Amino acid sequence: MQPSITDPERLNPRGLLEHFNRIMKGKTALNEVVLRRIISAIYLSLFNYWSLKNYHKGARGEGPLQDSFWYASFHEDLLKRGLDHAIYTIYLYRVAADHYVLNPTKVALTSKPWKGKEMDVEISEEALKRVLEAACDILNMLEQY
Repeated sequence: MQPSITDPERLNPRGLLEHFNRIMKGKTALNEVVLRRIISAIYLSLFNYWSLKNYHKGARGEGPLQDSFWYASFHEDLLKRGLDHAIYTIYLYRVAADHYVLNPTKVALTSKPWKGKEMDVEISEEALKRVLEAACDILNMLEQY
């Protein structure tokens, strides 16, 4: 039986995070393009899961089907739940991965509560480890949400 379009578990990224953890434990070094795409996928998979869980609970976003949510709302919700370090980590590296071409670089954040904060960031396997750890913390909370 196919899951309902509103079933949040159909977007649970647990398997994706486990896959990325297996990749990290492999012997092959990951190049910068792969690291950037994995970091971006982690952030967006958590955001989509959070969005669908909210939709399922009756919260509505924007758009014709009210299924479009803001990143800032995602950040604010996780901050309220005490996941400051985790959301900051995945947000910081996702911004670096998707919006900056130099590596290392200096990232200027534009979302509250970090708006205007600048941070030196390097996309590396060590950064991906930090992102995966933060993502697991967030996912553990979201699965209980």
